[in-house]
Amino acid sequence: MIEQLAQYVAIPSVSGNEAVLAGMIAERLADAGLVVRREGNNLWTEIGDAPQPRLLFNSHLDTVSPGNGWTADPWTPRRENNRLIGLGANDAKGCATAMIEAALEMQRSLNAGRRIGGTLILALTAEEETAGEGLAEIVDRLRPLDAAVVGEPTGLVPISAQRGLLILRGVARGRTSHPANTPPEEARNAIVAAAEDVLRLREFDWGPIHPRLGRAHANITIIQGGIAHNVIPDACEFCLDVRTTPLESHAALFARLNELLQSELTVRSDRLVPVETPEDSPIVRAASAAAGERPPAGSPTMSDMVFLAGTPAVKIGPGQSIRSHTPDEYILESELIEGAAAYIAIIRSYFSAAGETMT
Repeated sequence: MIEQLAQYVAIPSVSGNEAVLAGMIAERLADAGLVVRREGNNLWTEIGDAPQPRLLFNSHLDTVSPGNGWTADPWTPRRENNRLIGLGANDAKGCATAMIEAALEMQRSLNAGRRIGGTLILALTAEEETAGEGLAEIVDRLRPLDAAVVGEPTGLVPISAQRGLLILRGVARGRTSHPANTPPEEARNAIVAAAEDVLRLREFDWGPIHPRLGRAHANITIIQGGIAHNVIPDACEFCLDVRTTPLESHAALFARLNELLQSELTVRSDRLVPVETPEDSPIVRAASAAAGERPPAGSPTMSDMVFLAGTPAVKIGPGQSIRSHTPDEYILESELIEGAAAYIAIIRSYFSAAGETMT
């Protein structure tokens, strides 16, 4: 697996440019006797001996662009002290590699005449880092789905809930005038109006506390206003990045914010909704058992789990989220081995429990 991962890391696959890597993996799966389907830079295959249950394994092939601080070429994998270092080794080509190994183990079991008791769909997809033309584009072609596992570096902690993202545009209005002729107390300054709204957010009720995610929260990430040093501005625009929880819908939260703020609010994006799978769901139980009975946790970060709303899903994988998008990103060889073993255990446990339920 470590050699396979090194090959994948050596192929640049920044979001939107996954074609070469997708082709390599598709060829490898085909060589193993699997029927591979591809749409754009997304590929998937099915392995099974029973029509149900249908379990999706999904991870992404794309990476962010390398930032500053790398001590060597990000696309030249290095092995040092049980580490494989390279862009995407941790997020999330390590997860993809471990999932491929788990899928191939299921195929080996079938070839040896051993039942697995369901159908595993392995989908390796594109543009997760940009929420672009990835899993969302093909998920309907993978259905019906009874459960899903999303491969992200979680330290093999099962994640059953993740925050959503609501992006709002605010525009504060004022009146253009000359600073020399307008005392501050008489000015209708749009920048001041925007600043007042920003301060109002400090006292906003961000709703109930989610047991795994805490409260919703927001940050002002962009603010722009003014055209010249000697003109009081009549408009000031800001961007509000809101990280939401399953306890309040985006529509309800927007309505409350719109009532609080004087600025004109509009929704720039609300499609990335928060998601949550009940702790007693069979897929969450299978993931917890495979991870040594670790209880499920919540995640502040986004993933393709958002496109599986309505399907019981859990996010879990080798590596650590804190290493993602950092210089000299790495995964431990031991983590990769443990990740593949955990994925195999999840498949077997989930299919076994489903078989007992059906009988």
